[in-house]
Amino acid sequence: MTDSATLEAISPYLVLCQADDAGRPIVEMARTLHDLIVTFPPHGHYSVRTVEDECGPAVHCAFERKIDADRLAAAVGAIEIARYESYRSERAFFLNDETMTRLKRAVQKQQR
Repeated sequence: MTDSATLEAISPYLVLCQADDAGRPIVEMARTLHDLIVTFPPHGHYSVRTVEDECGPAVHCAFERKIDADRLAAAVGAIEIARYESYRSERAFFLNDETMTRLKRAVQKQQR
């Protein structure tokens, strides 16, 4: 097996949230996304982390299994974007107050 085949086999599926933080801590956004993910529940390992990139605050949700990335992408309305070498796929969405409110409601509904 070549290095590139090995890297492709272990590369995660990414759902990226570019945040309009509007004064809200990015950690709160990450927590809400995590809470939404666990309502599925995921079939494989996943990671939720906050980053500061050239576009501002963001949340990266990386998944071992495509089905888990697909579920989150569908729930948040993420769209396919240019694929970086280190990910099998990459989708993104913009998180603003309206989307955050909708996601919190979805989490609350699933937790009942």
